[in-house]
Amino acid sequence: MILKVDFKQFLDEKGEVLALTKQAKRVFKFLTKIVLSVSENIEQPLIEVDLNCNTRGTELSCEGSIEASCSSMNIIEWHCDTCEASGTISNWKGSLWDIQKRTIH
Repeated sequence: MILKVDFKQFLDEKGEVLALTKQAKRVFKFLTKIVLSVSENIEQPLIEVDLNCNTRGTELSCEGSIEASCSSMNIIEWHCDTCEASGTISNWKGSLWDIQKRTIH
């Protein structure tokens, strides 16, 4: 399953999280952990996220781990190391979960 997400779909115009269903909250929590891990380790080509694949939904049984990277287009690409689950996250930069170190020139 490929999950393509525009991070802004979960946020209002102020960058605050919208009211979400229980399942949407679960998916959003999954995505925020990926964004936090990638933005913290942005220079690494592949990041092992401290997250199991099955945390995306209650009905999922895969115990695989999530790996992610950031493309030159600032799109996070993630995949499970066991099953075929994967996806992309766009428009995450500048959000509350973007914790990459800033360089001031």
